[in-house]
Amino acid sequence: MQRFHYTIKQKIQILEEVKDPDMEGSHPVSKKQLQNWSVKKEKFQSLSPLKQQKTLILHPGPCLKYAELYSFLYTKVKEMRSERQAINHNFLIAIALEEMPELANPSAQGQRSLINRFMKFSDLSIRTITSFSSFNSQQMDPEEAQRIQTFKTEYFRIIDEFGILENDIFNMDQSGLYYDTPPKRTIEIIGSQQVCIAPSGGEKKRITIISLINCSGMKYRQQVIFKGVPGARVEKEVKVFNDETNCFFTQENAWTDKTQLENWLNFVWYPIAEEIKRPKLLILDSLFLHKDLKVNFEKFNTIVLFIPAGLTWTLQPLDSLYHRTYKSYARDCFIVNQTKEMSSEEERRKQVIENVKEIHGKITEEIVRMSWKQVGLNYPIEQGMIIEEEEARQNEDPSMLIEDDDNLFS
Repeated sequence: MQRFHYTIKQKIQILEEVKDPDMEGSHPVSKKQLQNWSVKKEKFQSLSPLKQQKTLILHPGPCLKYAELYSFLYTKVKEMRSERQAINHNFLIAIALEEMPELANPSAQGQRSLINRFMKFSDLSIRTITSFSSFNSQQMDPEEAQRIQTFKTEYFRIIDEFGILENDIFNMDQSGLYYDTPPKRTIEIIGSQQVCIAPSGGEKKRITIISLINCSGMKYRQQVIFKGVPGARVEKEVKVFNDETNCFFTQENAWTDKTQLENWLNFVWYPIAEEIKRPKLLILDSLFLHKDLKVNFEKFNTIVLFIPAGLTWTLQPLDSLYHRTYKSYARDCFIVNQTKEMSSEEERRKQVIENVKEIHGKITEEIVRMSWKQVGLNYPIEQGMIIEEEEARQNEDPSMLIEDDDNLFS
């Protein structure tokens, strides 16, 4: 049953309408709740009218269990769908078990129920895969197309209404990255029956990257989250490598949780936002952690615009090219580093730190600008230019946006 918040005044009114607490009325209230309210009715009525109006008795329910796991799974789904990869329940269960082994105790039905609850909470659903020919002919679901257009209309309206400059439009997003990201292809002798690479041990160990870019092509300090107890040995070890373009933290599962987002706000966003006195626009996806901290994001004259759930693949600049390029460079790092022998986890972490610093430095202004242009959110210098660019983008062959693994679009 859906839970509602009722003031005392509303509860008294419902009791008056229902009359008999043993009978359920047309309100979404259970028989047990009605009986409970009836017992407390006299106490309710003894309160002042102002307290009756303001006091809430029904609590909002327990805190969300597995909130951090939900956040991790949502990020994983978003990453895979941005690369046009298929996902099913069993795959998500396997990912969840890998990240949280204690979930192996519930039955198979319990594990599937967990994924169903996660999907419902995150506005995800099972969808029929669009055929390539349909995709190629730009046949998009009308409702989805309308949601995309509504978002873009609101985006340009905010820019126009508040006079927001190109430098003051930002996008923040998280992306998972494994210690080792092997390429999907390799040169091999013709006729070989198997094409394998030696496991390095880092394919299942992951970090989280939190990136920030603006519409004019600038990239900002990246936050990197390793697995470890916050404030303990590993965090002290990685923090030694903090500099102007990178800051390192730990979380028990290398996830983005509320504490890590607050770290990002304090160490990355607030120094930027406080310096820019003008109105700023920050684009975020609809991850529930982002919405929970909306007030925090809105400090220092910042307007927050959330991308509708399920549309990050077509509206999030960081998803469109930036993070794909990032992972392409990560595959290059794997090839270069695969012959290095590392005897300890400390050495592995140090190598990962060197990699993410190198990759962040390689991302060019052009890649950042193209990330905005590919989703149709490049800066509207003139309205006519917006329309022309949008029409040109709509007429592009979509297959050109999904190349094979040897280029930056993989």
